Amino acid sequence: MEKKSFLNKIIKRRIKLKISSKVILSFIILVLLQGTISLLTLTIIISHSQNDAFISQIKRANLTINSYMTETLHRLINNTELLAGQKKIIDYTDFGLKNLCKKELSIYKSTLQTDFLAIYIKNNALFTSVGEIPITTRELQNKLKLAFNGNSLFFLANNQEQIEINILSPIKRDNNVIGVLSLGLVLDSSFIKELENLINAKVIFSFKGNTIYGGAIGKKTLRKIMSKNYYNNYNNTPNEITKIDGYILGSFPLLGFGDSSGRFLCLLDTKQSRLLIQRYNIISAISTFIVLSFALFIAIIFYRASFYRPFQNLLKGVHKISNGNFHYHFQVPAEDEFDELATAFNSMRENLINREKELLQLSNYNNLILENVRAGIITIDLDNNITSYNPAAEMILHLNLNRFRNTDNAPQDKPKHLKKLLDEIAKSKSHFTGKEIKTDYKNYQQILSLSTSPLISREGKKIGIIGIFEDITKVKKLEEKLIISSRLAALGEMAAGVAHQIRNPLGIMKVSAEMLRDNYDVTDKKESFKKITHMLINEIDTLNLVIRNLLDFSRPREIQKSFYSIEKVIEQSLNSLPLDKYPNFKIIKKIEKEIPLYPMDHSMMEQVISNLVLNGIQASPENGKIEIRAFMKNERMNIQIRDWGKGINEKHKKQIFNPFFTTKATGTGLGLSIVHRIIEQHNGTIDVLSTIGEGTIFNIIF
Repeated sequence: MEKKSFLNKIIKRRIKLKISSKVILSFIILVLLQGTISLLTLTIIISHSQNDAFISQIKRANLTINSYMTETLHRLINNTELLAGQKKIIDYTDFGLKNLCKKELSIYKSTLQTDFLAIYIKNNALFTSVGEIPITTRELQNKLKLAFNGNSLFFLANNQEQIEINILSPIKRDNNVIGVLSLGLVLDSSFIKELENLINAKVIFSFKGNTIYGGAIGKKTLRKIMSKNYYNNYNNTPNEITKIDGYILGSFPLLGFGDSSGRFLCLLDTKQSRLLIQRYNIISAISTFIVLSFALFIAIIFYRASFYRPFQNLLKGVHKISNGNFHYHFQVPAEDEFDELATAFNSMRENLINREKELLQLSNYNNLILENVRAGIITIDLDNNITSYNPAAEMILHLNLNRFRNTDNAPQDKPKHLKKLLDEIAKSKSHFTGKEIKTDYKNYQQILSLSTSPLISREGKKIGIIGIFEDITKVKKLEEKLIISSRLAALGEMAAGVAHQIRNPLGIMKVSAEMLRDNYDVTDKKESFKKITHMLINEIDTLNLVIRNLLDFSRPREIQKSFYSIEKVIEQSLNSLPLDKYPNFKIIKKIEKEIPLYPMDHSMMEQVISNLVLNGIQASPENGKIEIRAFMKNERMNIQIRDWGKGINEKHKKQIFNPFFTTKATGTGLGLSIVHRIIEQHNGTIDVLSTIGEGTIFNIIF
């Protein structure tokens, strides 16, 4: 009992420590325990030492092999150059004495311990040889060409699955190259064994697909090495090792032979070292298990005393708060980070209570707004299902929308006017405002004004669409009545304008006809007769223009759109104008070439350009100018027609698009009203900028 009370006191004292102090104390104990077991450290030291020794041995092997190959190469080069300079070789080659030359080469072949000797004369022709000479390849021919230029060469070559060192030295007489001496040494298994004796390790040499080795390597191991392609895995002096089938592998290139692709692979047997490391690994594993077991036991005690119990208390409180019990008070007896966390949880709990009250008030306020707003509001998800709505939406649609919400019991067949509204909302990819929708409800046509906007979550993802709509049926009917009244008023103005425009030409035509009847003889007064008849024709043309404008205004034709070039429209409209009547007038065109084809009724657009240009000409002096610009701005096509005429005052600027309004002595006043209607039919806008005495700009935007 006394021991238990003592342990409880110790645990309680430790509980008063902070968690960071407890963690530090636990690690100190583990480090002290681990320090008493030195076998693990010893194993690591031995392993690293062996690896360093293997790397060092591989580096030494690299230096030794390359030094031996360099020494062999120098010996062969010196022997070749000495032999090429022998007087007998020069004389026999120069005089074409093949047999004597071949006999001389046979003597030197055994003396120089080489595998073959050959002499080539001009055009790379073989003069004579001893031993198994290499096959004449394109590489050999290229090397021979260089040697005939007076250069001594050496290179590695494959000859019938053999790797050979080939030395080429020019044979000269009086500084003239009369032939090339070729000396060759085959690198075979006996050559590799000499290298293995030098470095006390196994060696494999590979060059362009051919491999040679000493013969003491198992075929299975050799296949593994070749399949892994270890030759290309290391630099000249490797700082890491690779193990395979009990060997340590090191790969390095053959140096001193130019850009040859020959590589050596050094294999070190690790049987003894593996047994030693295995023994220490067993000891280390047992020691590690003992340390970890003891450390785990201590960790469990510390964990339960310092973390588990206070964590359970906090977790219990979190569950109660998640279930809606915001009055739970967190209590942790320990004076550590858990105590600070409990204090933070209690502060969070109070903030949640206050936040819940604010959210409830805000929710009630939002519901009050939605219930009292006159416009209908509906939100749909990405599958075109209703997610929420307000009472005004039910009132406007004359439906109980709760039946059609996104639930399993919602009917699949929706009323036609509701389905049409939801389809229009779903079509919205971004947003639009004031789109008119006509629906039928019980043989009653209803017109709705719809605006939409995407519904975006806090994460920035689109989760649905908001649709806001109003019933504008009564407003549209009032607008129709207003339009009818406006048309009747316009009709009265039109009648007065037409009567005025027709009366004057008729009077002139009447007087001209009476003069023709009473005063003139066609044969005697031909010029006067011609003048009067010309006047009659002009007045008839004037009447025809009045009637045509009147028909265009009263019975507008339907627009026929097709993709057309605005540049062609401008050209054709200018060609249709009687510009020859204004010889001193200048037309300036500035049309961007990057303007794409635009869907338009090109004949109607030609009428727009013609009317605006003709108005500009009539408002300008005789030697004036008109500037026509077409360009793209903010992905919209702009057309500007500018004159430097007398300009339009502010009072007339507000009326220029009204039917039958004109400031000219002649004219119907329908030209600009027809222009305005054509622009609207193309879903465009037209603006006027004008200053008295400086000119006018008509700006059209599509």
